[in-house]
Amino acid sequence: MSSTNMACLTPEAALSGECDFLSANLYARSVFGEDALANLSIEKVESTGHIQGHVRIRSKTQGIALSLGDKITLSQKESGKLALT
Repeated sequence: MSSTNMACLTPEAALSGECDFLSANLYARSVFGEDALANLSIEKVESTGHIQGHVRIRSKTQGIALSLGDKITLSQKESGKLALT
């Protein structure tokens, strides 16, 4: 979340516990007042230990969605263990 400056809308209680999957909603507002919502759904692959999943970014304008997508892709490449589609 730090690479995209997004806040988590999902309650902390829903994120706690032991399981191999996570679903969360993230929210951001740009300096221009544009809102964006990201739906994150990830799971840990037992055999490899890698994390894979999907991120869906929604916004009224295309610019903020593309910018957030680029930041997520860059973060994914830097970590090497994350496979988001």
